[in-house]
Amino acid sequence: MTDFGEFLYGLRKEKGLTQAELAEALGVTNKAVSKWETGEAMPETSLLIPISRIFGVSVDELLNGRRAEKSDNNNRADTNAQAEKISTADDISRHIFTRGKDGEENKTLAEKLVGAVCATVVFACITVYIFLGALLELWEVIWVIIPVGALSAGIIGIIGDVCNPVKRKKKMERGENPYIGCVCGLIILLSANAYLIAGVITGMWHPLWIIVVVGAVACFAVGAVGDLFLNNKK
Repeated sequence: MTDFGEFLYGLRKEKGLTQAELAEALGVTNKAVSKWETGEAMPETSLLIPISRIFGVSVDELLNGRRAEKSDNNNRADTNAQAEKISTADDISRHIFTRGKDGEENKTLAEKLVGAVCATVVFACITVYIFLGALLELWEVIWVIIPVGALSAGIIGIIGDVCNPVKRKKKMERGENPYIGCVCGLIILLSANAYLIAGVITGMWHPLWIIVVVGAVACFAVGAVGDLFLNNKK
């Protein structure tokens, strides 16, 4: 039995037709259909289209002796894979040329304003440090301006986030309490600022490290109380 014969036999069985019924539909004898299925003969070219219509296949599928679904699926898979590669390449390209700021265009005016304020604070601190350092030659003392400015920008950013209803909603959807996070962040940054400023003024860096420890303990306490409150609320 040839591929064509096996395929025709399978199609006929799937359709629930006998050789006699198929022969009658095509206007040939039962013997002709039997020879096709056993591979002893092939149907005339003029019969290929009627056969393909009866079984819902193409002439190419008949001649190949198999359905082309697998090939079509592979082609679709290749097309999807190619599209995915192109999409991935576009994402990477966009990420590179935007310097990783893919969501920059989606930021709200408030977020952009907070970002601008933070950048201004940091830039101003650097400018003041360079100006006073060059003018008073107190480089070893006023260096604290830069870290204090950076920490202050962080404080502004935290306040801006907690005041942003969109970000608050996203954190709440993740099961987080934005206010607890805000308080903890402020405690850590404020204690770090206090340590730096007090250390520069008094020069007592070693004993004053307790400020940072107290801030960390306070942050842990706030987080624990917040988690307890959320669990009780649930």
